[in-house]
Amino acid sequence: MANERPAFLPGEEVVLEAQGGYKERHRRGWQPVQLFLTTQRLICYLRPQIKFQIAIGRIRKLTYERHYYVLKARDSLCITYEATKGSRGGRVLVITNRMSEWKEKIRQLCFLKIDLETIQRMADQLDADGREIVWHLWENRHARINRLADLIQAPDHLHALSVITETINPISEKMLGCPMLSFERNRIDPETGEAIAFSWWMIGQKTPLLSSEERLVDIFEEGETIRVIMEVRGVDPSDLKLDFNGDQVLVRCHKLGASLRVKLDLPHEVTPHDYNMNIRNDFLEMRLTKVQRPRSEVQGPTSNDHRMTTE
Repeated sequence: MANERPAFLPGEEVVLEAQGGYKERHRRGWQPVQLFLTTQRLICYLRPQIKFQIAIGRIRKLTYERHYYVLKARDSLCITYEATKGSRGGRVLVITNRMSEWKEKIRQLCFLKIDLETIQRMADQLDADGREIVWHLWENRHARINRLADLIQAPDHLHALSVITETINPISEKMLGCPMLSFERNRIDPETGEAIAFSWWMIGQKTPLLSSEERLVDIFEEGETIRVIMEVRGVDPSDLKLDFNGDQVLVRCHKLGASLRVKLDLPHEVTPHDYNMNIRNDFLEMRLTKVQRPRSEVQGPTSNDHRMTTE
């Protein structure tokens, strides 16, 4: 039958669905609705229209409250949500069967902590394409499907999409209880304030890495080159990838059991495609070529000891 479900957004996945009721705190009486919890919204739907909806990212607190519903005292879930531009904050009550399951799923979607250990456990279950996508979104939080397709050298966008919907998210549901990746048409990046359109996001809250793990890195300027020496274990040069950004280089490895991520601040901008590296006795040596500078370099090699924190 038409309109039995609300119109979902592209990439929006239904996590839970049930009959129930909702009540906004400033109104009297319960409204019977069909409840939908998706990767992006909590929706109260009464055909043919949505009676109430709230973006998952606006939910700030979950508590139980005891209320009468259909002549019986039952637990309801009180959801506190924040205001946004053009929309005020407030609280809404929802009630359905299996309230504990609904609370847990909402908690996972809203407050799930994504840390390095979680990403590594996920990566252990994925193939090479899945690992590349998960690590990229862990590093960058969001990306368009064409960027992800280029990342894994996919034949087309549909291949990258299938990796997400048929591999990454199903494995995430088994491990974490909810999909890890969600497509959103428009979302504000909380770190930059930038509006990001039509992109895939890693849900949950990214836990900052502790600075307890430090790695000693030596960087030498030698004429037109920069030499980097860094201790590594259990990797080959073919396992490593370098990401260049001006006078910074990110050394990363997603090999199972030998994850490595070190960002280096170099004394000079280097060219991204002119370098060589080798590993001997668990030490990585990289030779990077400087971008030509208008003035002469300081004569003779200089050495700097850098205490680098693994990202």
